[in-house]
Amino acid sequence: MARPLRITYPGAVYHVMNRGASRQAVFADTADNERFLELLSDCHDRWRVEILAYCLMKNHYHLCLRTPEGNLPRVMRHLNGVYTQRVNQAQGRDGPLFRGRYKALVVEADRYLTAVIRYIHLNPVQAKLVKRPEAYRWSSHAAYLKAKTAPPWLAVKSGLTSFGSAREFHEFVLAGNEEALETFYESARHQPVLGSEAFRTRLRGKLGEISREHTRRERVAVRPSAGRVVQAVAKSYGTTGVAVRKGGDGRVGEARQVAIYLVPRLCDWTLQATAEYFGLTSYGGASWACAQIRRRRVTERTFRKKLEQIEKKIL
Repeated sequence: MARPLRITYPGAVYHVMNRGASRQAVFADTADNERFLELLSDCHDRWRVEILAYCLMKNHYHLCLRTPEGNLPRVMRHLNGVYTQRVNQAQGRDGPLFRGRYKALVVEADRYLTAVIRYIHLNPVQAKLVKRPEAYRWSSHAAYLKAKTAPPWLAVKSGLTSFGSAREFHEFVLAGNEEALETFYESARHQPVLGSEAFRTRLRGKLGEISREHTRRERVAVRPSAGRVVQAVAKSYGTTGVAVRKGGDGRVGEARQVAIYLVPRLCDWTLQATAEYFGLTSYGGASWACAQIRRRRVTERTFRKKLEQIEKKIL
């Protein structure tokens, strides 16, 4: 039997879940949790996906995501696939880590977004791992209470829109899940949509306009060209596009790395295609350059602002 396609459209909000194969642990230690969060950051950078909430349990995870470009399948292939590769490499194992396809519920954000975030943040409490949600290290709840400590890829402000303060949000979470929502999640087979009947009707009416699995061509059509990225970087660094793309000039080393980082991020190119475009001998060189820029983006505030200014000029 053919499996149903994902409902995907620009701006869709999802509650995404996945569990380890045979209920095995997918997060064996701190390093595994950190690997997964690093990949969430990567997904945010490369596909502009908004991470609204997360909770990493020992044998499963919960995410609340918004996809401005309607590209959830692409994001999840990267997240689950690369995470599995890295865990297998670290543990000297092979084979699948997750039990199969992830579950993705389309969420009516205006009505259910805060309830879904609360449900996600209360998972460790309901599992009796902690007494209060802010005590659990591997969920986004603590970051909601102290937004200044939140990673740049976590969309805390979006999650707090309905609340006057973080304290008000915290009290909302501590009040517990509504019975109707608990019943919905406890059902043997989740419906693909968490929303009102009016929301479901609107979705059904739009299915002719909505692409359920956006093709790469459709995604790239709304992306800037690699040439545009290179020219914007060159202008910002006071050099030429040829120098940035071809290299060979030590003075443009940083500019070239920035361009190599931005092309996969903004143009949705693979690392292999990026490497070829910049004349690198393998995608490993592109991967290394991207890792360097991602690290600096997190640790150097001035550099991060410069990157953000370049991106604004491109988009």
